[in-house]
Amino acid sequence: MNVVDTARRLVGRRSGHPVISLYLDLDPERFATGQARSSQVTSLLDEAAREIERDDSLSHDDRGSLREDLDHLRGYLHSSEPPFQGAGALAVFCSSRDDLFETVRLPQPTPGRVAVQTAPYIAPLIEAAEQRAWCVVLVNRRAVRVFTGPPDQLQERQTEEHDVHGEHQQGGWSQARYERSVEKDVDEHLRHAAEILHRRWRRQRVDRIVIGGPAETVPRFEAMLAEEIRAAVLPERVEVDVSSSSEDHVREAIAEVVQIDQRRRERQSLDRMAAGIGGGGRAVGGPEATVAALNERRVEALLLAPDYDGRAARCPACGILVLEDGGSCPADGTELESVEHLREAAIEAALTQDAEVTVVRHHPDLGPFQGIAALLRF
Repeated sequence: MNVVDTARRLVGRRSGHPVISLYLDLDPERFATGQARSSQVTSLLDEAAREIERDDSLSHDDRGSLREDLDHLRGYLHSSEPPFQGAGALAVFCSSRDDLFETVRLPQPTPGRVAVQTAPYIAPLIEAAEQRAWCVVLVNRRAVRVFTGPPDQLQERQTEEHDVHGEHQQGGWSQARYERSVEKDVDEHLRHAAEILHRRWRRQRVDRIVIGGPAETVPRFEAMLAEEIRAAVLPERVEVDVSSSSEDHVREAIAEVVQIDQRRRERQSLDRMAAGIGGGGRAVGGPEATVAALNERRVEALLLAPDYDGRAARCPACGILVLEDGGSCPADGTELESVEHLREAAIEAALTQDAEVTVVRHHPDLGPFQGIAALLRF
């Protein structure tokens, strides 16, 4: 199950019982040692304990169960059980009253934070899920190397080198026949390299494919790929030496391509938004219009600025969001509950209607709409 599916399932567990959501940053540059992780765990759990003790809205039973949950988390996170190895961050959701204890490994480092609320805090999960799965293929006339994973954690998964005849200098008909034989060997090698990529494509989810290699070889290789695979190949190339580049070299080379792809993907969504707001009717901008579309379950994609947030209220019965805090639900008259973070509530609402969520980091277009907009299904 991927991170988005996990977040969607967690949102569906909203029961009204308090949940502790803890995100542990495992950035190897800052939290590589057990002592550094332990210090972060202690700080986050102490913060949660203070929040629990000062929250007057908690019942006696809720406060008691949350204290037990903190002890559970403390014992777990200070043990050898958590799957720290290879993760950029670890999310843990705990609620004994809701029979919930779940850990989620995130590929990217995520700031450490803790939240105590009546539903799992899933906004960081969605932001982490924007991280695409990448495949880099380096190919020349003799060798093929395949790397997969998040861009900053690409690992070499397969390397093969095939025998291709060397150059021949006899001249005449013999030379021509030999050159044809060499090119046939190269084609066989590239066809086998394409099969390697196809097999990996079938067994491992990949969102983006980037190819690197000599200018005369890459087009021949691309022509041998299945149509569904070519559709995932980006036009940019990885400029590294096929034979000698290390994993670090490949990660450095792919970083710029990742930035280009992110900007292009955001630009496409923003252009659709501009066209929809400009007359097509298939997009809205601003908190009021976006919340209304979320309530009507018309949202195909939610667009958020990185720093967008606000306050709101929500009906505990039907889930409708209202920008004004307090009062009663306009749909069924139920007393509204306060929502401290509209960002989180909007993401939850988007997930429940299978909408995508995109954080727009590279363009200022959401500024006139106070940092929030949506593409609509109808």
